[in-house]
Amino acid sequence: MYGMSMRDILQERLDELDITKYELTRRVVELRKQDGQDTTISKLSSAVTKALEEPDGRRYSAIAELVEAMDGELLVRWKDYKEVKVQ
Repeated sequence: MYGMSMRDILQERLDELDITKYELTRRVVELRKQDGQDTTISKLSSAVTKALEEPDGRRYSAIAELVEAMDGELLVRWKDYKEVKVQ
């Protein structure tokens, strides 16, 4: 995936999982509920769609949430090849 835009990376993963934006939103809602937040699919649907369509203009936490909901994690790879997992 080297050289791909964040938008393309997220869309490719959505396609790989064969899930809809609605299903992704449902997963994000479940993650938030595990953190004690009270939210619904209808409240988050627009935010998830915007984050998928324009991830570069979104908060880091919103993108991290999408990645986690698609069973992933964000990593930072320094030029000296040191890899650090982002929490």
